[in-house]
Amino acid sequence: MAPPISKETAKTLADTIGMVKLIDTSNKKIQPQYKKMYDGLQGGINDASEDEIALYRPELVKVVDDIDKALDTVQGALALLAQLRADKALMESKFEQIEQLVKSVAATRKHLSEQSAAARKLDDEAEKALGTIKKGALSAEADLGALKNQVAGLMKTIDYIDKEAPKLADAARNAFAKKDQKTLTDSRVKLIDFQKYGPAAAAMRPRIEKYKKQYPDLDNRLKAEVQWLLDDVQRAEDSIKHVEKVVKELIGLGQVPKDEPKAAAAPEISKADLLKCAKAIAVDAKDLAKLGKVLNEQPRAKWAAELTKLATALKLADTDGKAMVVKLNKLDFIRKAQLIDI
Repeated sequence: MAPPISKETAKTLADTIGMVKLIDTSNKKIQPQYKKMYDGLQGGINDASEDEIALYRPELVKVVDDIDKALDTVQGALALLAQLRADKALMESKFEQIEQLVKSVAATRKHLSEQSAAARKLDDEAEKALGTIKKGALSAEADLGALKNQVAGLMKTIDYIDKEAPKLADAARNAFAKKDQKTLTDSRVKLIDFQKYGPAAAAMRPRIEKYKKQYPDLDNRLKAEVQWLLDDVQRAEDSIKHVEKVVKELIGLGQVPKDEPKAAAAPEISKADLLKCAKAIAVDAKDLAKLGKVLNEQPRAKWAAELTKLATALKLADTDGKAMVVKLNKLDFIRKAQLIDI
């Protein structure tokens, strides 16, 4: 028959059993929380999500605190079990129970200790991940700053073009209308020079698109700034296309048409020569002024018609203006004047 168990030992056994139950209850509360927070933090690290890390990391720290408290209780239970194992009478009668308690507490201690270590290791990984994320954010800010500076320089030029191009276009059109070749050429050359900024505008778009691919997880503020840059580049491209259209129109005008040179004016027929003309076509000397008005004021091509009118008015025998021109052409000074007209 097994020796009886002392009251002190029985109380210690009861306390130990109560403590093991408390450990089991705490462990059951810890496990689902630990899994949720550990997996959540691991996912945040894997996704490089600063928000997820910020959500799960402090919660996992709370769970680890609970684990530490549970491990403290485990240590107390193990100490009590050590006292119980020293009681021979108890061990003879309650060995299987003590064995079960020891195994349960030892397994819990091992499991919780491993989880605590894993959680602390994961917390270190989270710290490193945050450093990498912040470094990436700084890099994104720096690269975006460079892009903004480049686009700002381009848009400063585009603003100037938008202001000056309409003025130059109007100046070119007015110059063509006024046959001002120099102003037309100068205006067109300046507009053509604006076209060189087209490649610069076109080159900015792929740089911005490359930035978007390099930093796919930008926050809303940076995404908005990237879109503003794309909007500016679109305006720049549209401005240059408009200039190209205007240049095409103005080039189509060609050169200012030259005025036909005026024919050299025939020298005025003197009074002495008018008398010879009058004699050649039978006009009375008293009508010399009327004849001079025709020969000196009318172009040679109209002489025949005007002489016919004059002869008719003067009631001459011969009113054939063409015949009169033939007679006049026989005069030497008339032939010389005809050469000047040609």
